[in-house]
This record gives sequence, structure tokens and C-alpha cells, in this order.
Amino acid sequence: MGPEEICDMEKVSKKKAKKGLGKGVLFSLLLLLAALGGAGAYFFSRPVLPEPTLLPDIILLDAARDEITALAISSPDGINYPLIRGTDGNFTLLGQEDTPLRSDVVEEMLKALSHLEAEDAILNTDNEIADLSHFGLSPAKAQITITYADGEQKALYIGSEAPTEEPQYYCMLSGDSTVYMVLAAFCEPFFQDAAYLRAFEQPELDASLLNRIDLSGDTTLGLHYTSSGWLLDIPFSYPLDTGKTNSLLSSIEFMAFEACLGRKEDLNLADYGLADPALTIALTQAPTLITGENSTGETVTVEVPSKIYTLLIGSETGQSGVYVLWDHQVFRASNFLLGFWKELTLDFLLLRNPVNFLVNDLTHISFSHASGSRSYEVELVESITENNEIATDEYGQVLYDVQALRTESGKKVDTQSFLTWYTSLSALSPAGSLPEGYALQGEPIASLLIKSQSISREISFYPYDALHSAMAVDGESLYYIETAKLDMLLQSAP
Repeated sequence: MGPEEICDMEKVSKKKAKKGLGKGVLFSLLLLLAALGGAGAYFFSRPVLPEPTLLPDIILLDAARDEITALAISSPDGINYPLIRGTDGNFTLLGQEDTPLRSDVVEEMLKALSHLEAEDAILNTDNEIADLSHFGLSPAKAQITITYADGEQKALYIGSEAPTEEPQYYCMLSGDSTVYMVLAAFCEPFFQDAAYLRAFEQPELDASLLNRIDLSGDTTLGLHYTSSGWLLDIPFSYPLDTGKTNSLLSSIEFMAFEACLGRKEDLNLADYGLADPALTIALTQAPTLITGENSTGETVTVEVPSKIYTLLIGSETGQSGVYVLWDHQVFRASNFLLGFWKELTLDFLLLRNPVNFLVNDLTHISFSHASGSRSYEVELVESITENNEIATDEYGQVLYDVQALRTESGKKVDTQSFLTWYTSLSALSPAGSLPEGYALQGEPIASLLIKSQSISREISFYPYDALHSAMAVDGESLYYIETAKLDMLLQSAP
């Protein structure tokens, strides 16, 4: 066969011989078919189950609110007071009809008692022997006796909190031998004493209007506001941390009381630790101008004079709370909202980085150091666009740039270099605290003076050890810093 003949021939593919299934695989398939057949037979022959039915709601109390004419709340802890509905439809404390009550709390009680639904029925004491003390029901943690308009009475007994994921309490109803579980939200108003129901006004303070805070007692502090930040002036003069003082002011705004116990003239203040309080706090509000419209639509401005609010912190209530005196009334308050006063410390408030003036408030900065001296006058100047126009923002407000001039020559310093240097300087912070009562040694190795539009601050540095310098802020020495870091910052001045 020649080469040309070989090229014209087509390739014929070879078929592989089929292999038979192994015995193991064949047996597995037979088992699978048998299982599928059995499942199908079960599916077609199984009985049809009925649709599940929902259990009916367990309603313990169901009555119109206006049918409830009186409530009596009592507990082994000494809570014992009756509430009666007056001719005006409102509830009052028996014997204290002239004392207004908190409508929100009374409303919570009526909402629970007019339609009380149990989450579950867990035990019938007629059929099972049970020790009700295990459920906090012998005696009950709270008993509420309800009187209706037709003279009928029912008693609701609330026990201990149940070990459930959603807070619930055990409870029973008079004439019913079953122990139920009820949501905690329905039960908690009845654990409060009569003082909790007395109406009162919560403090409403605008912390932005405060310009002085004084504490005396277990802690003695005095601080006042400046446009460049809060400053300590008792027991000594020292700048305060802006973030920490803002946190304190926020806590002051959120102050709230739990219950009003009455006017101070009607109570023995010594019973509440208020005759000799742990803390006396004076909050001074600056004079304020309030602008508004009168009845004729005319804009008027009224000046509100300076005012001092006084808060006394007394003894602990024993239930994560504290007694306080505010506006001639004694209150019970939670430590969650008022405890910050007792936790307030001088160390918490003090400023660690004393070069903290905002650059748009800065007017002067100068220093002396072994590497030389520098002095700058800082001001804001109108920002100019590339078209030589005054730059404004989207609201038409003029934009400003920072300008630093060398005091000696009046020459302008590169703005970016100055801002970079000042930012590094403002990050200067202590490496540690000086020993209490430490006396500065020798002459200062460097000094720094910064001025804002309202105050000036002098920071001096003295020898401390081989690696650190003691820092004195306006003459008060509390901390030391790394000398090498200080040298590097001052040497890099533009």
C-alpha cells in the first residue's frame, strides 16, 4: 500500500468491550429499590392526620377598666397601699386624695388587670401535691385585691420569676387552684411602693447652659466653663479633658429619678442620709436670652437670669439606688442614672495633652528651648478662590484659612507646615504621673505659651530623670513626658 492510499483512509474508532456489574453493586441497587418501594407503600397507606388545633387563650382577668373601682396592693416587704377611683374617674391613694399620681403607672396597672392573659398553666394544685413556696406564692411576692363596681372582689397573687427565656412570673388567682405563668411586663408595676406612684417633675437641664459645677463632701471639685474648654479651679487650677467633661455634661442632662418620697419639710432627712449628705452638688446656669413671639406675633427677647440648682446625694437605698434631695423634695434614684456623681474623680477629668486649643481658636503660640525660640501670631483670614474672590460654602457663609506669622519678622509661615507641626504638638501626652506632692527641681529646660481668644496657658518642662521631664501646666505639676519626644517636636517647628 502506497503513501497516497494511506492518506485517503479514514480512522475507525475502536469500541471498548462492556463490563458487567459486580455482585456488590448489584446487591446495593436491589436494596435501594426495595427501600423505595417500602416508602411508597407507607406513604399511600398511612392515615391522614387532622390539622393541629390552637389551644384557647388563658384569660385570667377580663373586665372593662371603668368597672375597676379600687385596688389594694400588699407584699411581705412592707408594701401596703390602697388605690380608689374618685368621682372624676381618676385613681388616688386612700387618705392622700390631694396627691396626684403618675398616670402612666396607674395606666399600666389598669391595662394588666382589665385583660390579663397567662402564657401557660403549669400546675393544678387540686390534682398534684405542690409546695407553693417553690413558686414564690406562699407567701406571694405581691397580692393585688381588685374591687369591681358591683362589689365583687378578686385577688391576684404574683410569685417568683420563672426560669424562662422571656421574663415571666408565676401567679395564681383567687378561687382558682392552678399555677400560671404571666409576662413580667404585666406584673412589675405591682412590685413598686406607694412613693413610686406619686407624680413629680423630672429635672430638665440643658447642659450647654451650665457654666459652673461645684462638688463638696466625699469629693471636692470646682470647674468652670470657658470658650476654650472647661477648667478646674478647686482644689487647684488645671485644664480638663474635653471628652470627659462632655461625658459628664451628658450624664447631667440624663439625670432622672425613680420615685418622689415627699417634701423635705415632711420627712426626717437623716433617715435618707441627707442631713449630712455624701455629696452636695451645685450646678450654675449662665444667664440666658430667650427669643420668641408674643400673642401679637411680635418678636421679643427675654433675659433669664443666672440660676443655681442644688443636688444632695444621700445614702444608698439598698436596691441599687440612692436617695437624693432636689428642688426641696426627696427622691429615690437608680445608681444607673445618678451613680456617676459618686464615681466622679479628679484623675478622670484632668487633661493629659495640654496643647488642646482648636486651631480656629488659637491666637498665639511661642516657646523657648535649647534649640532656639519661636513665636507665632495666628489668625483666621478670608479664603480666596483662584478667581481672586472670597470663598463661601454652599450656604453662602464665608470660608476662612489659618494664617501664622512669625512675631519677630511678621513673615508668613507656610500654612500646611504650621498646621502639621501644631497637630503633632497637640498630641504631646504624658508618659506617667509624678509622685504625689512632687516638687519641681532646677530651672525649666523648655517652656511653651499658647493663647486662645479667651485664655492663655503656660507649660514648662523641668528635669526629672535621664529620659523624662516633669511637666507643669500653669504652675501645677502632675505628669512627666519623654524628653526626646519633646525635643523632637520643638526642633521641628517651621
